[in-house]
Amino acid sequence: MTIKNYCFIILLVPFFSCTGQTRWDSYADEKGEFKIEFKGKPSVKTAPQQFPFANVTWTITIVDKPDKNNLSYLVKYADFPVNIISSDSLQLLQEFFIFTQADLSPTLGETGLDNINLKQVQKYPGREFRWIDRPNKLGYTRRTFLVNNRLYFLEVKYNIENDFNNDIEGFLDKFTLIKKLDNTNPEITAEKPIKKFEANFPGKTKTRDNPTFHELFGNTYAMLEAYETPKDQIDLPATKNIMYGVNYVNLPAVKLKTVSTEQVRAFVTKAFTDNIKNQSNGKILFQKEINLNGYWGIEGQGTMINGMVVMHLRSFIVNDYYYQVIVMCKNGAQNNKEALNFLNSFKLKKE
Repeated sequence: MTIKNYCFIILLVPFFSCTGQTRWDSYADEKGEFKIEFKGKPSVKTAPQQFPFANVTWTITIVDKPDKNNLSYLVKYADFPVNIISSDSLQLLQEFFIFTQADLSPTLGETGLDNINLKQVQKYPGREFRWIDRPNKLGYTRRTFLVNNRLYFLEVKYNIENDFNNDIEGFLDKFTLIKKLDNTNPEITAEKPIKKFEANFPGKTKTRDNPTFHELFGNTYAMLEAYETPKDQIDLPATKNIMYGVNYVNLPAVKLKTVSTEQVRAFVTKAFTDNIKNQSNGKILFQKEINLNGYWGIEGQGTMINGMVVMHLRSFIVNDYYYQVIVMCKNGAQNNKEALNFLNSFKLKKE
């Protein structure tokens, strides 16, 4: 299998997808007040569930016949007591959304949770969870939304080698509410970071923004600017590098005042090591501390995608901004002139 058939995990932001579009059939649940699209006709059932604080009944709509990309597609919803939780309970939202993952978190643990992203539907709060079950070679991408006191739970299940196929987001992104006005009390999200750097990309770039959540900093907003080598050139012997990117985040100033320098540096280091070891099942080739104009950072290389690709990363903390400068190259071609020129071209703009 060639490199161009794979997807890349770019630390905070999944940027590229791999497979073609799939045709979907529209589905609407008037009682559940939502609509979505399934591939094929779904089955519908109800199932009670007992919690320490309440008994609820789930309405479950599912297609569990595997297709070429995924194993199942699911939407379920249940109404929780208003005195327990609602979308206005802004201080309790993160704890409640984590609670919705109780079926996987005890068995897969912290290393199984690949990412948490912030999501909204008509300004109602939500989260996206990406889980990896390595022993069983399975992946789960889930989105949960709290609309008043109703919890919607969406899931796509797939084989782990097929993560980031287009049909995952193709299904999840089609979920919409019906008979609902926009939420008038939305969860506060982080502001988009401003581009304060310069870098010499080898061609026209694309950008991707992604609201995220981190236990140390809370709500953040990640931006990725990247150039991807054209797919018809990736397998050419002359091609050494596959992607060039800069990922940047404006860390909340209020949170930075409450954490130590050691905690911030541990956060940056863990982002690199987790991406290589836990998310990519790769090997760290080297890692060291560096600086940019006196600002602390780390540099490292690690294998990804079954050892076929090496990620060369430089990360910096510049006041309240977190930068990741990335080159993805073919294994054996790391430290090539073009990769180093790009990494060295990264400079901060003068304010």
